[in-house]
Amino acid sequence: MRLQGALDNDLLVATRRFLSDGVAPDVDSLWTALQRSNSSLKRRPKKVLQASLERVLDFIGPKEQAAELSSDSEAAIEERQRQRDDGAGLMNRSLRAGLAGPMPVRELAQESPQINGEDGAKKRRMANGEPIPKRQRAEKAPITPPSDVSLYDIGGIDEIIIRMKELLVRPLLFPEEYAAMNVPLPKGILLHGPPGCGKTMLSRAFAAEMGLPFVEILGPSIVSGMSGESERGIRDRFEEAKKAAPCVIFVDEIDAIAPKRDTSQSQMEKRIVAQLLVSMDELNRDQTKPIIVLATTNRPDAIDPALRRGGRFDTEINLPVPNESIREQILRAQMRNSPLADDVDLKVLAKQTAGFVGSDLHDLVGKAGSWQLSQYFEAVEAQAEDIEMDIDGPGRTHLAAKGVKQLIERARRTDLPRPDGFEDRKITMAAFDAVLPLITPSSKREGFATIPDVSWDDIGALKTVREELQTAIVEPIKDPELYAAVGISAPTGVLLWGPPGCGKTLLAKAVAAESKANFISIKGPELLNKFVGESEAAVRRVFTRARSSVPCVIFFDELDALAPRRDDTVSESSARLVNTLLTELDGLSERQGIYVIAATNRPDIIDEAMLRPGRLETPLFVDLPGAAERKDILRALLRHNKAVDGIEKITDIAGTEMCNGYSGADLGALVRQAGHNAILRKSKRLDATDFALAAQKVKGSVGDMKKYYDLRKKFAQRY
Repeated sequence: MRLQGALDNDLLVATRRFLSDGVAPDVDSLWTALQRSNSSLKRRPKKVLQASLERVLDFIGPKEQAAELSSDSEAAIEERQRQRDDGAGLMNRSLRAGLAGPMPVRELAQESPQINGEDGAKKRRMANGEPIPKRQRAEKAPITPPSDVSLYDIGGIDEIIIRMKELLVRPLLFPEEYAAMNVPLPKGILLHGPPGCGKTMLSRAFAAEMGLPFVEILGPSIVSGMSGESERGIRDRFEEAKKAAPCVIFVDEIDAIAPKRDTSQSQMEKRIVAQLLVSMDELNRDQTKPIIVLATTNRPDAIDPALRRGGRFDTEINLPVPNESIREQILRAQMRNSPLADDVDLKVLAKQTAGFVGSDLHDLVGKAGSWQLSQYFEAVEAQAEDIEMDIDGPGRTHLAAKGVKQLIERARRTDLPRPDGFEDRKITMAAFDAVLPLITPSSKREGFATIPDVSWDDIGALKTVREELQTAIVEPIKDPELYAAVGISAPTGVLLWGPPGCGKTLLAKAVAAESKANFISIKGPELLNKFVGESEAAVRRVFTRARSSVPCVIFFDELDALAPRRDDTVSESSARLVNTLLTELDGLSERQGIYVIAATNRPDIIDEAMLRPGRLETPLFVDLPGAAERKDILRALLRHNKAVDGIEKITDIAGTEMCNGYSGADLGALVRQAGHNAILRKSKRLDATDFALAAQKVKGSVGDMKKYYDLRKKFAQRY
């Protein structure tokens, strides 16, 4: 290695002087020592100076940095003093020589003071006589395959596993077949989907099953503050993979190290992306030693597009949010080694865990086991209270300490039987029921509501509207083959409109629950943002999430706030938002399996382009309920209330003239007011008298219906 330039030559002399004075042989310590000196070199830019120090340390080498002289000998002390004097003289000579020109490196090496050890190697020591520590090199990450996971731990994604077998297992284990047929080997597979869906687990499971070397590239371990270090880290990992081929390179959260270069503010990120592109292009030139890169991300659109072309990450696999049947398979896989009681029903658990992804279900199983253990230990502590113990002094009143001693004594009594009800070490259904309300699924953490607990039984009346929704959304999800056989596509969108409080939102929830589809509920105003472009980005995120959760029902409540009519009075930002929503509603083939339901009280102010066929093409008018429908609605509201006496008399009140003009929301208010009347008379039961008094106080919330009936002629001609 040769040093170039006067700066490195002068720095070499200064570095050797600092090392002889006991400065640690690393860049930061040498830079600090240089700043404290009176050298003119310290005026150089920090990054330039640190890079030069790195080159000087590499030139000197570790042998010169080490020392083996004794620290307690007078000769050693005198020798170190002579080194300082010689170093200072050499520094002065080098500064004088710098006026005439840079001194050759070989002369500098000869002039620099050295200490020869017994083996003849050039050694140095710190000021206290201790050997100078060697520069620490970063430890290489292990490349052994994972051993803590297998494909049997993964459930519900059989189609993806079969596809991964074709793309990963065949090329890596049978490369000679590809070479004989002159078929190019795949280079990259990109797994994307919402957090917690099992992307990393799937990658590790395949590596564990194949038993091949597993080279991991993790973002925090690659990114370095020194210029060029990040790119060198990527090169080193790819070189390791080539030496260990056939193997798998795994890049977790690739969007962190390979973002789009046109929007990146850091030059280092652009260099990392460029290095990753070059390294992937050099793969599999020797087809007998295949290497495949597996990468995962939650945001595939944030990755530089150059990585997503053919010859790099040419295969992208989406891991969606699991539906009910897939959740059951995941639970079955995760609890295959867990001791379960006979009352545990996985079908019921799958139905109760709408919106849960794989990591949420794993959390559920773990917390249920912890709850079962806590119940067992409470029973053990209760059993320990019956053990007679000889406690004298303050221990009689120190209940906490006494409880600990009793539990310890119970642990030592191995002759005692297990507490009643805990003879078997099994997780019961009660454990899952206890911890399920305490777990928030990932979909709700991300701002998307999943409503799984509403059915047609919760909705009274609205028979005609329910039949339309059954045909438009529920049947296409349950039986898509029927529509394919007829040769038609299912309706893509439904607009529920009518007076407030008539059950439009409840209908949308029931549709998603009946079809067992994922449900994303969006209130129109919550997508609006004052910053330019943020509202449109929020709409795109909703549909991106829906595409990862197919089949999925998107419910836009209060659509008139999100998509008003575009005219001269609408702001430019609102017009852009409507345009984005129209584009996403078209969606071409990307709308497959995504169904849109919108609700509004004002269909007349919604942009007309939203209501054309192919978008919200099915308008359904949700009218005020009649007398018989009000009775059905009130019966549905009271069907879980066990404090009601005389249900028939109560529902007859809803059919009288006192309740004319009541909406579903008004009938809910009627039930609450009847409850207040019962409380006022100090009763825990509700009867017809309470409802009759409540009907006199509660008034209908819907005003003039004439405007809705006029709009009905335009938007719902079929009724």
